[in-house]
Amino acid sequence: MRIEKDNIVIRSATVDDAIQLNKWWNDGKVMEHAGFPNGLGESLEDTIENIQSKNDELRQLCIIEIDGKAVGELSYRIKGDTAYPGWKICDLNYQNKGYGPKIIKMLFKFLFTDEIINSKCPIERIAWDTMLENKRAQYVYENKIGARRIGVRKDCWKDQTGKLRTAVDYEISREDFFNDK
Repeated sequence: MRIEKDNIVIRSATVDDAIQLNKWWNDGKVMEHAGFPNGLGESLEDTIENIQSKNDELRQLCIIEIDGKAVGELSYRIKGDTAYPGWKICDLNYQNKGYGPKIIKMLFKFLFTDEIINSKCPIERIAWDTMLENKRAQYVYENKIGARRIGVRKDCWKDQTGKLRTAVDYEISREDFFNDK
């Protein structure tokens, strides 16, 4: 997979990206918003295996590049008529610069329109979540992406420090995404 718009590229991760992904995933500052303030503690071998296991049309692990520099990652899996993505800008120098909404819209347009994906599983909606504390993300989803908050799951999981975490669930339909233009 490879999609480009202006100075942003989203491309499938390769084994060559393992060192960078492993560094991000093991960095508590990068992973804190996802409930992993100590990082994932994943070995490089496990990161390579993770990359290799997500390499078909219905399941991808991708690198986000801005101006040719790897600055983040995203992934998605497709089940039925729904895509379940996740994303993060890992390089702190690229956060709060307006890239997030652009990257999310690029991904959503790809998921809703890619002929290969939609010939196998026509995508009708995209669903994801964020932590209740992540107010910046909620603002982006509701005000910049046009997503609908569909629920809050209180104390739905325990993070690595033992703290119960609450998730906010979002979705956007194909119709809502294209009507929001």
